[in-house]
Amino acid sequence: MTTANTNVTGTSGFPNAIAIHYSTQLLDWLKADLMLDQFGQMKKLPKNKGNQIYFTRYTPFTADTNALSEGVTPDGQELQSAQIDATPVQYGNYCTMSDFLQMETIDPVIESANELLAYQAALSLDTIIRNTLHSNVTNQFANGQSQETDVAAVMTATEIRKAVYTLKKNKVKRIKGDFVAVIDPAQSHDLQGETATGAWLDLNKYTTNGPLYKGEIGKMYGARLVETHNAGNGVGAEAVATYRAFMFGDGAYGLVELAGANLEMIAKQLGSEGSGDPLNQRSSVGYKFSHVTKVLDANRAIEIYTASNV
Repeated sequence: MTTANTNVTGTSGFPNAIAIHYSTQLLDWLKADLMLDQFGQMKKLPKNKGNQIYFTRYTPFTADTNALSEGVTPDGQELQSAQIDATPVQYGNYCTMSDFLQMETIDPVIESANELLAYQAALSLDTIIRNTLHSNVTNQFANGQSQETDVAAVMTATEIRKAVYTLKKNKVKRIKGDFVAVIDPAQSHDLQGETATGAWLDLNKYTTNGPLYKGEIGKMYGARLVETHNAGNGVGAEAVATYRAFMFGDGAYGLVELAGANLEMIAKQLGSEGSGDPLNQRSSVGYKFSHVTKVLDANRAIEIYTASNV
């Protein structure tokens, strides 16, 4: 009997302590490669309460210019909110390895497989978040174009300034005092080349109220810039490559927190298949997680489409 995609040409198995070690290692490696999960509203996956999670979006109060009357208690006001539901689904993958591979290989094959699986999980989760945001938030096409297929202009300080203005106009709250822009390396290359603007602040030239974000490279016009290779690409005017960036304020989107029982590292030792592996020839290692991303307010995020000079 054979198993599809078994990795062939050690150890005799995976004790529980080793499986726990690899689960912790998987989470550490996975989080190191995630970018877009940093800026959403996190929700824990509830246990024994069905498969639905709920995000609550409150409506801000307007200005109250009515003076109080002496001795008269005002009527007060009601909280206005919208409840947004989402259904998490499972994702996962694994590698199967032969006993001979584990005995004969020079490299620590299980450790390498775990690292590769962690990167795959991070890339998959980041892409799921990105795909949910793409075309579901406020669009901004470079140089005032109306669609991505007409885009030919590169990322400039003007585009960053325009996105910041839009979020301000929409009265969007900042995240830890600033908006956040997640941009492609091609876009950061073009922005850093704009020496005449004087708006780019390198990391060593500004301070924050807390730790830096993963991938943070600078700041412009009140937006902290985070670089990622996974913000998305498309095709613009005359078939030029386009690059997408996202700028967020607080509460733009929600997602399931990747922690606890929501992320599982699954290690199967040699012979764990019973009669399905009568000669103890196969072991496996894999991951599984539950996730959903939901746009909570399209006005609180901007997707910027540009070309590049790279």
